[in-house]
Amino acid sequence: MDIENLCALIFGKKFEVFKALCERADESNFVFVKIDELVKELNISKPTILAAFRLLEEKNLLRKLKNGLYELGVSKEISAKGQLDDD
Repeated sequence: MDIENLCALIFGKKFEVFKALCERADESNFVFVKIDELVKELNISKPTILAAFRLLEEKNLLRKLKNGLYELGVSKEISAKGQLDDD
């Protein structure tokens, strides 16, 4: 099982939110998105999306810069392919 499937199994809809943020991130890891856009796009409730944002902020994977602008802080151990690096 690859890491993406494992994360989806463990974290469920919160992982879907994280994945959507990663897909929207630009080359500098900035994400421009409104919560309501994610609600519609992912068909996930607003409380679940907000809970996912809180979790990501607690784990230092997401930082809110202002409404609609976030910065992803993905750990170096996880490659773009979703596999753990051997280093």
